[in-house]
Amino acid sequence: MSCNPAFGGIGKGHLIKEIDALDGLCGRICDLSGVHYRMLNTRKGPAVWGPRAQIDRALYKKEMQKELSATENLELMSAAVDNLLLGRPTETAHSGVKFNCHGVILESGQTVRAKSVVLTTGTFLRGEIVIGMKSTPAGRIGDGPAVGLAKSLDEAGFKLGRLKTGTPPRLDGKTIDFSRATPSLADNSPVPFSFMNDRVWIEPSKQLKCYLTYTNKAVVDLIRNNIHLNRAVIRGTTGPRYCPSIESKVLRFEERSHQVWLEPEGLSSDLIYPQGMSCTMPEEIQQQIINCIPCLEKAVMVRPGYGVEYDYVDPRQIKSSLETHLIQNLFLAGQINGTTGYEEAAAQGIFAGINAVLKGRAQPPFTLSRTESYVGVMIDDLTTFGASEPYRMFTNRAEFRIHLRPDNADLRLTEKGFRVGCVSENRWARTRQIRDDLDSCLSLLKDFKQPVCKWRTDLDRPEQTSTALKSAFEMIWRLFIG
Repeated sequence: MSCNPAFGGIGKGHLIKEIDALDGLCGRICDLSGVHYRMLNTRKGPAVWGPRAQIDRALYKKEMQKELSATENLELMSAAVDNLLLGRPTETAHSGVKFNCHGVILESGQTVRAKSVVLTTGTFLRGEIVIGMKSTPAGRIGDGPAVGLAKSLDEAGFKLGRLKTGTPPRLDGKTIDFSRATPSLADNSPVPFSFMNDRVWIEPSKQLKCYLTYTNKAVVDLIRNNIHLNRAVIRGTTGPRYCPSIESKVLRFEERSHQVWLEPEGLSSDLIYPQGMSCTMPEEIQQQIINCIPCLEKAVMVRPGYGVEYDYVDPRQIKSSLETHLIQNLFLAGQINGTTGYEEAAAQGIFAGINAVLKGRAQPPFTLSRTESYVGVMIDDLTTFGASEPYRMFTNRAEFRIHLRPDNADLRLTEKGFRVGCVSENRWARTRQIRDDLDSCLSLLKDFKQPVCKWRTDLDRPEQTSTALKSAFEMIWRLFIG
């Protein structure tokens, strides 16, 4: 988790539930590492509720590494990939295919051969960090960029573009006056992300609080007066519209106050993540901006925020299986396809991984339409329309969102995953049990009947003389849904 220590949200939470329905890991790990669970958007119908959790960064890493280390037939390597092993396409390839990928070349010169390769480069393709007028080649602070790999994709004939994202400064929680901010409490009955879990790991009363504060005119003036010192703004590289930097907010909506959420990074950490304050101003200006905000007047910046500019591949060059059109057996997932966010990347990652295995076994690809999943909506959007700006998932992107609820992702997808081999017997048995229990409840509701007048009395509704027999299912539909 290189940026925001949180998972889920509106639209994004749907993706996590769908990943879990396909036996992906992140939902289960979130249930073992969250410190603040909350269901968003509950004023609206359950189809657009957004499960979200603030995550303990260290605990998430620990639990994820534990799970991966215990996975059979999985060998973990830590190395930088510098190039692709390419050969002539097979005879079955269509005319647009130029190469066949059969492995990668590491920075050390070592080769790793494979039947299929999945690239998940994040912000590392010719990545460049920007703070003020300074720029440094890097995918994130402390890690160098993937220049050789970007050149390989360029030389192979892929159309590349340039996008940017950013991260806010980190604050020392001991220097913040939380009494002057508005507390945001976690849910008393946290809903797990994973369908395999009945509860999360933490007791509800032990969850941490988040806090809300706002920017003010002093912040606006400070940014306005120093915007000429911001190289990222001067360059004009396209950034995320729905998660803009504080500079972009001020330039676009100068008259407004903007929310800043103060989110803890873990139970044993004093670091605070100021959500809504992604910033690429010079370091000293960032500290001044922080100290202009109510409750942050004495806050100490532990690490400055920064922007990252990086290459991405136009996603119209990939198939619905996430295999590229130009290179056989090469699959792309995550920010390399123009998306932004952990959830979007994770959804593409499991999807590309499933199809990479199927391709290696010479089996048909696994596909999902936009009528049956948010993953399908995202992939269809990317492969059809491309990404002129970082793509983020929202519920309003799904035409069938009333059906694509977060709570029925297992009923929609788990059986499909089991058929292609990515879902365990244990999960499939649990899904079948849930489905059977729901069918039994529906049968009971449909079988139990009594006169309408009796129903209305029992439900404390205005009296009615009708003696027509109606089932419990019909009355629920009539009174609460229809």
